[in-house]
Amino acid sequence: MPSEKRARQRAARRARLEAMARRQRRRRQVRSSIIVLVIAAVVVGSVYLLTRPKSKPAIPDTAQGRLERIWVRNGCPQQVTATVNHQHYSSVPPTTISTTATYEATVRTDIGSFVITMHPDQAPIAVNSFVFLAKRGFYNCNIFHRVIKGFVDQTGDPTGTGRGGPGYEFTEAGPAKASPQYPLGAVALANSDSPATTEPKTNGSQWFVVAGPQGESLPPDYVLFGQVTSGMKVVEAINANGAPASSQAGRPAVVHRILSIKIKEVASS
Repeated sequence: MPSEKRARQRAARRARLEAMARRQRRRRQVRSSIIVLVIAAVVVGSVYLLTRPKSKPAIPDTAQGRLERIWVRNGCPQQVTATVNHQHYSSVPPTTISTTATYEATVRTDIGSFVITMHPDQAPIAVNSFVFLAKRGFYNCNIFHRVIKGFVDQTGDPTGTGRGGPGYEFTEAGPAKASPQYPLGAVALANSDSPATTEPKTNGSQWFVVAGPQGESLPPDYVLFGQVTSGMKVVEAINANGAPASSQAGRPAVVHRILSIKIKEVASS
């Protein structure tokens, strides 16, 4: 009997030792798992901190900042200096308009819309080019890069520098000499060369709206292809934020953008 008792005691001790060893192994495994998880979390966190996109600075609550919010909501860049498209055409587009029709362009800006009525029989190349580019979104998000009070609101350059264009140039005659050649709200093409003379100039995508007396007195060197027939208050509001009349560069104090242009044929004979 004593030998059986000692055997049971030895067996019990072995069982306790084995149980204790299992518990120790489990604790080591748990500690190892925790260490692995911690290391993994640190690595993931570090990678995220290094690769996460930098948060954009808040847009200030200023007149320009409020416009920038409108630009961003409409898919335009916040930065005035951003190039809004890279469209490039090697030649003047083929004629796709009817020269006996009347066309309307609804120009939607960040402060409202104005409508340009165009008569292709007066400037067929200019109207066809404008319609071609507008339908392809070329003017979407273009800024009014040159705005001079009492003079003009100029746009049509996707680079916003005043030096951009569609890749092609063309020449078409300006209006007949009359007074004023460019009445308030007249829409004409900007010339790519200077100084202006009475000879026709090379033209591309840039255009302007006459917004004051200085514009009305321009010589007939700019291709007249339209007239603002609705929304002139929007043109005037853009002009009110322009550079002083003495400015040549005409960089406006508050920059405005075209958001989109919609073309509609309204009449045909």
